Amino acid sequence: MKEQEAGKTSVGVSWLSPEARSLYTQMADGLQHVPGGTPGLAELLERELILANHWKAEHYVLLDRGSVFRRQAEKELRDVQETVARILNTAQLVEELPQRTSSEEGGMKFLATIEECRAAIVESMHDIKSSVWTAQPVDRTPETMETTKQRDLDNLARGIRYRTIYLDSARHQPHQKEWAEAVTERGAEVRTLPGGFHRMVLVDAGVEGNPGARLKGRAIISDHRPGPGYLSRNTGWLVTNPGMVAQLAAVYQEQWNRADPWTGGYARFSGSADFTSDDEKIFRGLLARRTNEAIASELGVDLRTVTNRLGRIYRKLNLKPGDKFSLGMAYERHLAQVREQRNKSEA
Repeated sequence: MKEQEAGKTSVGVSWLSPEARSLYTQMADGLQHVPGGTPGLAELLERELILANHWKAEHYVLLDRGSVFRRQAEKELRDVQETVARILNTAQLVEELPQRTSSEEGGMKFLATIEECRAAIVESMHDIKSSVWTAQPVDRTPETMETTKQRDLDNLARGIRYRTIYLDSARHQPHQKEWAEAVTERGAEVRTLPGGFHRMVLVDAGVEGNPGARLKGRAIISDHRPGPGYLSRNTGWLVTNPGMVAQLAAVYQEQWNRADPWTGGYARFSGSADFTSDDEKIFRGLLARRTNEAIASELGVDLRTVTNRLGRIYRKLNLKPGDKFSLGMAYERHLAQVREQRNKSEA
């Protein structure tokens, strides 16, 4: 039972059972009629690797790998949104419960004014031990960016690891461009998104390379409860409960994986890097969840060659080695651009 639950919460399509894998292989080889109750059939339908043919009973459509990836990516994004909603519902429940002695009962404190929000951020920034992650889906004024730049440079000089996400529109604001150039030169990581991400500050919440470690730290998030737009509310939450901080760190990581790197220029990465035919084969192998050894065998090269080529792809896309989710998203963007260029040439 625990293994089944773990499979449902893992990222992407979890490993298939031998029965489902065998049936999928047969269908890929041309098997069309699959009676109900066939071992593995229900699992393939649940994983959305196949779809029922509504015009022909007990016949199914095998989805292409690109469609499988898109469906799984969309499912993961929905899961993230549901996680955020659960966190906020918990926060609202905590706020509505009778208080006994402390406004931080259970590791949650409501910040009722902009002054309280700023005080929480200042205090958290002062106590940074290792890292700070921020996401700001709002445009910043020149005055704010100047103050922020000096604080961020001071933290970077102390060896603090720094990540932040801004709107794509920041790329066209001279004062935000100047800030990005200054902090990335000192080792900060900056990315941008068109929108649709959550405003938050996480201090000492990131444990890179060790996902099983107990996360410590705190988070300041905007008040997302139903009502007028939360970006203009000037209220928020200070979160110190380790479990909730861990959840928020996972939400931030998902946003980070979707964002595009920025070092101060105007261009936004579009997935248009120059890929060789071998690069494309490696991409397709990874999307099919093949091992590096299997990919090397298909290409007729040794394992070291595949590893080196994969490392070059990560560097070319400015991605963290091993970040296969972002790599898949980059390849999807690349394919979309290829299709767009082909359509233009045929028009």
